[in-house]
Amino acid sequence: MPSRDVRRLKAKQPSSVSEVLEKKKTTHPLLYVGSIILLILVVITFVGSPIAQRIGTTGSIVFGTYDGKDIAYRPGNYFSMQVMNAEALMKSSGQTQDTESLAYSVWYRAYQQTVIQTAIMAAVNASGAMVSTDKIDENIVKLPQYMENGTFSEELWNSESPADQTSTRQLVSDGILRTAYEIDLFTGLMTASAEKQFVASMGKTERSFQFVSFAFSDYPADEVKKYAAANAEKFRKIKVSRIQVKGGESEAKELKKKIEDKSSTFEDLANTYSTDSYATSGGDMGWRYYYDLESDFENKELLKDVFALKAGELSEVIQGTYGWMFFRCTSEAVDADVSDSATLDVVKDYIQRYEKGKVEDYFTEIAGKLSRRAGEIGFAAAAREAGTQVATTGYFPINLQSVFPYDTVKAIPESATPSSAVYNEDFFHRGFSLGKNQASPPIVLDDRIVVLQLLGERQAPEETAKSLENFSESLAYQSLNGPDITGELMNPEKFKDDFFNTFITYIYRAPDSE
Repeated sequence: MPSRDVRRLKAKQPSSVSEVLEKKKTTHPLLYVGSIILLILVVITFVGSPIAQRIGTTGSIVFGTYDGKDIAYRPGNYFSMQVMNAEALMKSSGQTQDTESLAYSVWYRAYQQTVIQTAIMAAVNASGAMVSTDKIDENIVKLPQYMENGTFSEELWNSESPADQTSTRQLVSDGILRTAYEIDLFTGLMTASAEKQFVASMGKTERSFQFVSFAFSDYPADEVKKYAAANAEKFRKIKVSRIQVKGGESEAKELKKKIEDKSSTFEDLANTYSTDSYATSGGDMGWRYYYDLESDFENKELLKDVFALKAGELSEVIQGTYGWMFFRCTSEAVDADVSDSATLDVVKDYIQRYEKGKVEDYFTEIAGKLSRRAGEIGFAAAAREAGTQVATTGYFPINLQSVFPYDTVKAIPESATPSSAVYNEDFFHRGFSLGKNQASPPIVLDDRIVVLQLLGERQAPEETAKSLENFSESLAYQSLNGPDITGELMNPEKFKDDFFNTFITYIYRAPDSE
């Protein structure tokens, strides 16, 4: 299933399996242990006794509905077979996920396949298609589980219970219908001549450009210094250690009291009780910038109190974003030294990560001026005036996301190629809208700004245009295998997903839990 449809299936999930188990662990330790024991059993035999005992031989677990029909797990049905197939696939691929992730992955993969199967069968049933008894029999006698010495064994077939025989016949019938559905879908595909011509026209015209590029990484040091001076508080730094707990304010205050009355050391308590990643180093966080710690504080004013600590002092107990915490100052806070190159590197990195819009605005203004000046003094002269160099591209058609298997955006020299251009619709729109000697407005390409000027235009060779007409059929087939057909099948008005909650309830639930 395409990734966007997987994301749609997951959209309603309230939290991860890990978070649910962590909650069980902290609120009901015995229940958590029971869950893990069951989980191990499930991983060892996904369709074995733990599930079978819970639902019985005729019961089922419903994970969702499609068009009012249950998407259910029952011993011997399509879903259960997909569970076994997914388990076998993961084992054969040598995947080494932890137990929790493996179980979830196996069941979710099986669920995805079952949802698609249910949707296809709903479409087939709506058409009134049926499979004859003779056709089902023809396929059953070829099933390997009923073969003995290379021939169908009636004894093996008759050894099956009536319920299992009915289930097998249904699976065979569904398989025949699905195959017929897919054959009809693909062999019945028609591509209109106008559509072929339209696709071909996208590749018939090829253009080359000269361009300038302003990389965000070239944001000047003077601008970095200005930002540092205007936001000096963000780049003050202090050396601290921290203890953070999830047990509440009282636990944090009790730990702080033990340090104050010297009945235990900060380091020992951090190692034993702290829940953050610094616990193993005795709570030592090293030097931290003010902006580093801001996200940990719900009340940002309390961070100022931490930065006012003297060496050796403990802060008050603070309710943070991830629990209750308190700090010990190792070295007092110092102001940012904007003359220090290492400090400026930190500031520049901060700007690139958190203030990228400021960098974009800066280069957009410069690029806009260059574009306007190009109309007055020429592109090359405007580039020299702006202190940048001109590069050129080879000829290429409108080929967004490299849909066509040739002629994509390449600069001369190739190292100057803006790598994200091929994925940017605005790049192609602006470039292929330019008239002679006209410079484009600034175009944003992820981590840079470019300005284009048309160099030349030509028509692709006739054989290229012809191959593009044929390529349109390939695109149509790709859409059937991809998100278009899946998106149609996965109509949100028909599909009701409850996989996550059902999985947690039935697969991760301890045998004696409610």
